[in-house]
Amino acid sequence: MPAKEYDHKKISEGFQRELDLLFGEHQSGMPAREDSRAFGAMIEKRIADNWVSICDNLGVELLELPGRKTIFVFACRVGGKIIGLDIKTKDLDSSRYSDGAISAVGNLLKFLVNDGGDFLIAEFGHNKSTESNRRDLEYIRVCPFVLLPRDAYRIENLGTGQVRLNHSVDQVWDQIEWDRDINGFYELFTELAIKHYERVGNDAERRKQAIIAFRESKYTGFKLT
Repeated sequence: MPAKEYDHKKISEGFQRELDLLFGEHQSGMPAREDSRAFGAMIEKRIADNWVSICDNLGVELLELPGRKTIFVFACRVGGKIIGLDIKTKDLDSSRYSDGAISAVGNLLKFLVNDGGDFLIAEFGHNKSTESNRRDLEYIRVCPFVLLPRDAYRIENLGTGQVRLNHSVDQVWDQIEWDRDINGFYELFTELAIKHYERVGNDAERRKQAIIAFRESKYTGFKLT
């Protein structure tokens, strides 16, 4: 893969191929962990141990592993563009909750706009194995975050606004918009963000007025209308 060229699909397919090779022998009967977070940490460690060879195989420039405050776990550079790769593990047990957390709105836009980066998601779907205390790795999917379908994104009122996914990457795999340009993503994402902050602002004003009314009542009753 020539480092001077950048193509969303080729880059994603390259990483997916490397991860398939890395985990191919472990797809049936990986060691289980006490929870999903620990299982994800095990996946990340195996990738970290092989990140140099992955980048060499893809012909991309290796970048140092980022710190915990970044929105991705692994990084490289292709033709001057920084690629951030985040790892998501998806427990396919329908009784297990998955919050689909990505990052804060501001941090995502800073990376995409100010750093000119590309944000990739590598999703590992896993299920309970027939072997005791083991997990079966059912699939690996790699795609650019900015090419997911519109209804895959949501923003929740946590802190300054948290970006989350409504669906797993695997669920919307056939709906990925490989031809969408970055401005197309910004159009839909900023519309979503504006609506979110308008909703949050209205709710904050309603709560403020309820507190004011509580004070004016000399603290005789509180009602959140």
